[in-house]
Amino acid sequence: MEWNMLFGQPLFALLLPALIAVGIFYQRSYKFGRQSLDIGEESAIGSKESQEDAAGASQTTWGTLTVLAQGMGKGQAGKIAALVTVRTFMDLFVSHDVISNIHYFFNQAFSQSNREVLERLQGAKGGTAVAAVAIHKGQLYYASVGDVKIAVFRKQELISINDGHTMKSAAIKGFSQGVLSKEQALAISKQDRQSNYLGRDGFKNIEMGIEPIYLTAGDIIIVMNQGIYKCLSWVELESILTQTASSQRLAEQIIGAFNAKNVPEKDNANLFVLRYNGV
Repeated sequence: MEWNMLFGQPLFALLLPALIAVGIFYQRSYKFGRQSLDIGEESAIGSKESQEDAAGASQTTWGTLTVLAQGMGKGQAGKIAALVTVRTFMDLFVSHDVISNIHYFFNQAFSQSNREVLERLQGAKGGTAVAAVAIHKGQLYYASVGDVKIAVFRKQELISINDGHTMKSAAIKGFSQGVLSKEQALAISKQDRQSNYLGRDGFKNIEMGIEPIYLTAGDIIIVMNQGIYKCLSWVELESILTQTASSQRLAEQIIGAFNAKNVPEKDNANLFVLRYNGV
């Protein structure tokens, strides 16, 4: 059965868990032919009733794309939004020539994903944050919406790449531009929610790196949802990443630390760990 035909049908809600279990939409390990990039991926439900995030990775002759979507909403809405987004990115990446303009690809993928999410949800309240990382010949390109975090671990230090669309980042930007007073910015920054996401009318404002980040052999790229970085400190993540292990093993250790952390109300946790071994 064609995947797109299944969405929007009552049968979808019944088949969704089985489809995820067999890896049609959600994949835990990625074994590509090229060895320049070692990819690991892992997840945990946390204290939630279900996993609302989705992840996907694909490799073409151009390079590698990884996408992490963090769903949100009532019922199945968040999960559907995340799955639709990852599938849209994957389909566009393998069917389009992105060599000439990766930024055009990102814009198209985000715009089409937003339209697809709105169409599938049919008015239900839901959406998804998403971050995409594309690597081509040692150059990292990224784009994100919402609060999924991208970071690079280099020389024993984890460096954040994207700011994210949170109320705190929006408040800082508004204050720096003179639009908000200090008091207004402080009040807004205390709101624990996203300022932008896919699944909304009038969607815009993709955070995108204008210039590529040039990777060096041994760099580790982390793409993680807020469940990870709100539970584990930057220092805790760095201590795990210093270990000599495969990307999959590092991802498993981070999730292990997440599961072991005794904190209330854990969100879903999901992350990619990508180790760049050189061209």
